[in-house]
Amino acid sequence: MMQNEIALDYLLEGFIDDALIDQCRGITVNAFVQDNRKARSGNLFIAHQGYNTHGLLYAQDAVAKGVSVVLWDGDVENRSEILDSISNKVLCIQCDNLKFKVGSIASRYYEQPSLSLNVIGVTGTDGKTSIAHFLAQCLDAHDVHCGILGTLGNGFINDLHPTGLTTVDAWLVQKTLADIQQAGAKHVVMEVSSHGLDQGRVNGVAFTTAVLSNLAVDHLDYHGTLENYAAAKRRLFYTPGLSSAVINLDDEFGKKLAKEVRENVCVWGYSLEKDVSKFADCADYFVYAKEIKPFDRGTHLSVSTPKGECCFDIPLLGRFNVSNALAVLSTLLISQFSLENATSSLTAVRSVDGRVEIIAEDNKPVVVVDYAHTEQGIAAVGRSMRDHFNGKIWCVFGCGGDRDRSKRPLMAKAVEAFAEKIIVTTDNPRHEDPQSIIDEVVTGFTSMDRVEVILDRRQAIDIAISNAQPGDVVLLAGKGHETSQIVGDVHIAFDDRRVAREFLTARESGVLA
Repeated sequence: MMQNEIALDYLLEGFIDDALIDQCRGITVNAFVQDNRKARSGNLFIAHQGYNTHGLLYAQDAVAKGVSVVLWDGDVENRSEILDSISNKVLCIQCDNLKFKVGSIASRYYEQPSLSLNVIGVTGTDGKTSIAHFLAQCLDAHDVHCGILGTLGNGFINDLHPTGLTTVDAWLVQKTLADIQQAGAKHVVMEVSSHGLDQGRVNGVAFTTAVLSNLAVDHLDYHGTLENYAAAKRRLFYTPGLSSAVINLDDEFGKKLAKEVRENVCVWGYSLEKDVSKFADCADYFVYAKEIKPFDRGTHLSVSTPKGECCFDIPLLGRFNVSNALAVLSTLLISQFSLENATSSLTAVRSVDGRVEIIAEDNKPVVVVDYAHTEQGIAAVGRSMRDHFNGKIWCVFGCGGDRDRSKRPLMAKAVEAFAEKIIVTTDNPRHEDPQSIIDEVVTGFTSMDRVEVILDRRQAIDIAISNAQPGDVVLLAGKGHETSQIVGDVHIAFDDRRVAREFLTARESGVLA
């Protein structure tokens, strides 16, 4: 997208005191920037309190690089000195609650791209990426070009640009929406993280439909309590202008949320239960599975919807993926798809990178790579292995460092419930000692009889694959699509899928015992 010269008073009207608007007249800016290292001439520099530091601390460098305006709020040590040093060079404007206004300001800059798109927001602890990608695949399949923003990258389903975040910052959200809209898309599916909601990164986005997959314990290192985490997720469903909500009624939080928001939006509830009469006060419409039959590489479904009943197969494993498929089906029907087109699209979906990704070869154990990194997520994947395979289940997993510590023993408890062989290993230790993380994980086991601790993840995968028998399943959980292991601040190349294929090949050639 070309840079636009936009009048500053237009961008800020209604967001700052009226008395300050006159100072903005006659001034234009050509881009937003929040990173002083990327500052250029004519930019508007945004300076507010971030997670670790305040943007004003970098304002002097941004001004030296040519920014035209510094928009700031909040308190920081030496604030007066910093402002005094730059106010004679550029316009400095105070904007209260700036962090939560950036998205709406950026939306104006990019001519409010979400207003001309069907924007579907997907939130929840587990399943966001799968639901978002299945939706984008289905929408694209019927010539209604669909953009996507999420964990695996932003852009289009076959042309994603990784960002490292589920929900990028507010300015980049709007820029990406504008790029997608200019490329001719009619729909956008966006994964919306609890961090993104709490920090206002999706403010200014005109969502039409909001989807909830579930709520489980996660990110308490950031939110502090499960109640705060739930409150962040809830915000998506109170977005001004939202017309419909698709909510998992098999989830306790989902049921409560559905009852709450029915006064404001049309609620479609989806469920794996055959009898949805108990959900009568939760939703306006229901999509539910009347029959679920697993087979080797997929699942047969009989489903009831407001547009009729249908039977179809999905090439996906696990009841959790059935739930994901019902969320997608509901959303497609809301998006004016016929039942026939919606179900035919679902029969052709492809599994998402690192989400129950199967690596299978004749006369070898089956390897399944999955991103599951919560108690609920790994339990769901484990149960699906039982539904689709008859052999022993091996599980190789760990927990990330600098993340919610409370879930570590819970993960162990969940794995112990389904796996015959368990190897606890290193995930992304970041700034924590890997052994200390593992020590916290193993406190969740009731017995260590089936458990082995192998610190080196590569060695752990090697031992699992070399010892598992044909017909067994080796579940590599926690990293999924990731192609590196984070140790300190260093990203070391590591891909569970590549390593698994390497050891499967070695096993075939006789290198392994």
